[in-house]
Amino acid sequence: MPRSESAKTSHANVGDDRLVFGTRADLVVDLTLVTNVVAPVVALASLRFVRRRRYNAHRLFQITLLVVCVLAVVALEVRIRLAGGSGALVSRAPANWLGVARAVLAVHISVAVLTYLAWGWLAVVSSRRYMANLPGTFSSRHRRVGWLVFAGLCFNAISAMTMYFVTFAA
Repeated sequence: MPRSESAKTSHANVGDDRLVFGTRADLVVDLTLVTNVVAPVVALASLRFVRRRRYNAHRLFQITLLVVCVLAVVALEVRIRLAGGSGALVSRAPANWLGVARAVLAVHISVAVLTYLAWGWLAVVSSRRYMANLPGTFSSRHRRVGWLVFAGLCFNAISAMTMYFVTFAA
């Protein structure tokens, strides 16, 4: 009689589609990776609007980018939970890469959470102060936190690519 498999032990139909990059990852993982890699580029492009004093365009780009990134992360989180959690994700890495995968995942998640919290805070506070104080006295704090968010997005792009390689391509 065949053994039953739980979501944690079953890898059937998870990552076997090879739809986008030809790896063991599925479409949700591939699209989340693309979102993570493109996010710093779009964020940097939105800064050009600020330099041209097109604050409405900058605001629209940032809010849209934040929403797209949050939706991608939520989709990935749901996919990971349905597959059995982060342990199931890390277990997809080759045995000799498991330690690296665990370490990269821990650092990636930590920086991503801090980045998204700071980004969300900045979006909410900036939206409330927009047209009243921006540009204005809040601008220097907005700029500093914005650059920290940008640095976090860059780090997340690199760590997401590393995690993707270790888990799905190695």
